Amino acid sequence: MLILGGGDGLALREVLRRREVEDVTLVDIDPEMTRLSHAFPPLGRLNAHAYDDPRVKVVNQDALVWLEKQTGVFDVVLIDFPDPHSFTLGKLYTTLFLPAAAGAPGRPGRGVAVQATSPLATRQSYWCIVRTLEAARFSVRPYQVGVPSFGVWGFALAKKSAFPPPAGELPKGLRFLDAETMAAMFVIPPDVGPVDVRVNRLDNQHLCATTRWNGNGGSEKA
Repeated sequence: MLILGGGDGLALREVLRRREVEDVTLVDIDPEMTRLSHAFPPLGRLNAHAYDDPRVKVVNQDALVWLEKQTGVFDVVLIDFPDPHSFTLGKLYTTLFLPAAAGAPGRPGRGVAVQATSPLATRQSYWCIVRTLEAARFSVRPYQVGVPSFGVWGFALAKKSAFPPPAGELPKGLRFLDAETMAAMFVIPPDVGPVDVRVNRLDNQHLCATTRWNGNGGSEKA
């Protein structure tokens, strides 16, 4: 499994719940971020000391540069970058980067999940990311969930061919997710539904150019 971003170790914690996960490579550009849970015990407790798991390999490099040289095979890719509130971060949500990340060497049927901002607070940004994945010829299933302290948050699940919403056995001991909740995540209410947006490309950065982030996790159309 491959995680791009996610230096806080929280996505990593959830991945490691699955006993069938044999190894995880986490690529985050900031070594201070991936070391933070050792220096700051509350974060270590929060991520269940995920970085101490022997299945985990940490790579502190720019993900785009690292991907250019990557030949390893991954079953699943999770993209957990910060919100695209600058052109530097916006490049990670372009037709240059997303296909490279989603198309990293993998097995047939491999899934890619992307943190895609809030479809409620940043509706244009969310659907811009979805459309950018589609422009790269991925079949995309948008989904959203209410996250405490974040509000309604959006993600996108993508594969190279059409697929139904996920279903099946879940790990035991989960506090939030069950089969009914997971099915409901893929039902997009009308008030956060699709809007007309342009695809985000490196030479236009439409995702950043059309959205003014207010510094409080929300945005307004510029």
